[in-house]
Formats: sequence, structure tokens, C-alpha cells
Amino acid sequence: MDGGDGAPVPADPDVVIQIQGILASRLFSKSERLCRFLRFAANHELNGNGQRLKEYLVGIEVFDRGPTYDPRIDPIVRVEARRLRAKLKAYYGSVGRNDHVRIEFPKGTYSPVFRFRPPQRVKLRSATEAAVAVLPFESLTNSMPSESFGDGLTEELIHQLAQILGLQVVAYHGGSLQCSSDVTRWSLRGSIRDGRGMLRVIVQLIETSSGAYIWSETYDRPLGDILSVQEEIARAVVAKFQVTLELSQINSKAS
Repeated sequence: MDGGDGAPVPADPDVVIQIQGILASRLFSKSERLCRFLRFAANHELNGNGQRLKEYLVGIEVFDRGPTYDPRIDPIVRVEARRLRAKLKAYYGSVGRNDHVRIEFPKGTYSPVFRFRPPQRVKLRSATEAAVAVLPFESLTNSMPSESFGDGLTEELIHQLAQILGLQVVAYHGGSLQCSSDVTRWSLRGSIRDGRGMLRVIVQLIETSSGAYIWSETYDRPLGDILSVQEEIARAVVAKFQVTLELSQINSKAS
């Protein structure tokens, strides 16, 4: 079986197993609407009805919009599709980096594409030289906006850090915030506060062996386009981290 370009595509049971793994992952398990979206779209594609997945149908069946639903007025499907694509990228950039089956939603369509993905092999001299753990951001105001923002920012950071060649991004599985120094060299953590229409995000890089703070940055942003703010802060944090990584490599070579 191939996808029309000569490349083999996964069998249906392989796709089903992959979907189950994605839905059970930390990135998806708490996002009920995105899980429902992914499951609905995948089932339609597996049943040969992918061409029927239009914005109106998804809005009615997945997001419980009524018969008067107008996609031109209510962008819920487009917004959630963007979130789903971002979450899948974060998943495959972290815990799913070695999965053989990849599920993608090309822009402009709500039908998933299933294909094989060779496992990525990154050569590292040792984990402690080029490995970072991204810890969940702590909401200091215990509000839904800051908690939701923190989850999205964590995923965006994982996704962008995973693009750095030779860097190992370690998944966080709960427990103590202090990571083992024989697994990662650094831990990236932070906190979020919101009030009066503003968000304050503090991001800190910690050396795991000593517990010393390498740097701490503050980002004050208005509550607006959440996705854009998350991407902007993640880019700034990753750029700063790359400087730290490059300096550590220079010092390592010098010694």
C-alpha cells in the first residue's frame, strides 16, 4: 500500500495504535476537545470519508455547534485546527520523536495524512553536555488563563528546542522539579501571573548539577492573541538558550 507517490503508508492498525499513543500522552491527555478532534478526523479518514471533513461538519460534530453554525462568523474550527497542528509538532518533537508513524494535518484541510517517519538519531557526546528538561510552568494566580497559557508555552518551548540539532529535550514525567544531573545539564522552568489584562512570564535556566541559576528573564505581555504571544516568548527564550549552549560548547572545547 502506498500514498500515490510510491512511498508506503502505514496500515490501519498501525495508525490506530499511533493515535492511541498520542491521545494518552501528557501533551494531549488533558485536552479533551483536541483529542475529540483528532479521533473524529482520523476515524473519517480511516473509513474512507476524509473528503467529507469540511469546516461545517467538524464544527457541528466535534464542537457541538448548532444547525445555524456559520464558519465565516465563528472561527472555532480554524482556531482548534491550528492548536492541533501545533500540539502534534510538539509531540513529534519530544515524546514522539522516535515514533515510526506520523499523523499530520496539512494547512487548509481537516483530513489527516498518515505516513511512516524514520526515527531521528541524534549523536550526543553525553546527555549532560547537551540535554535540557522543560518543566511545567507554574501558575502563581491559580487562574484558568494563566494555567492554559502555561501549558501552551511549555509545548511551544519543547517544539522549538527540539529543532536545535544535537540537543536532547528530556520529557518531564512528574515528581520533583529537580532533575537528575546525570540526565540533563540544564532545567528550564518558569512561572506565570496574570492581572488587569496582562501576563507576566518569568523563565529561568538552572544548572541541574549545582542548582545554580544561569539566567532569569521576565516577559510582560497583554492578554491578546495567545498563540502569537506563546510563540514570541518561546522564540526569545530559545534564542537566549542557544547562546548559553554555544558558550558551553566553546568552553568545553577550550578545556
